[in-house]
Amino acid sequence: MKTLYIIRHAKSSWEHEDLHDLERPLTERGKKNALLMGEVLRKYEAFPDEVISSPALRAVATTRILCEELGFDSNKMLIEPDLYFREVEDIIQLLHRRQSRPDKIFITGHNPAFTNLANALIPGFTEMIPTCGVVAVHFNIESWGLLKIGSGQLAFFEYPKKFR
Repeated sequence: MKTLYIIRHAKSSWEHEDLHDLERPLTERGKKNALLMGEVLRKYEAFPDEVISSPALRAVATTRILCEELGFDSNKMLIEPDLYFREVEDIIQLLHRRQSRPDKIFITGHNPAFTNLANALIPGFTEMIPTCGVVAVHFNIESWGLLKIGSGQLAFFEYPKKFR
């Protein structure tokens, strides 16, 4: 069995108009929400084998906070350009390249691609992933190379507003 954790980055700042989109930082609320979701993931015992982030600062910062909360060495985080505003097919191809290992993967990135990915992988799932939302998806496969649209089963869908 494989498990994919689809994580949308936490709330980011639009305060500095001169910053390139890749350089936008998290807001204080975003940082707090990432800490909260780290606690939620710990309660689910959602400990990743591999962590992959979009290169955007807001995604990397979200991922680092989650890694810290879960005891995963964030220096082992992979930065993957295919998670920065790409299509569902691009993300699936990225996952296919993972092959048999690891069993549990965190990917952190952006909407609309991440909402579209969750909706494509899980039959009947039509939710929009809010900032810092996490969709955990189980797949009854031995290798990521066998991942297909509609083959996932929702394990959980959590986001910060559920805990306020």
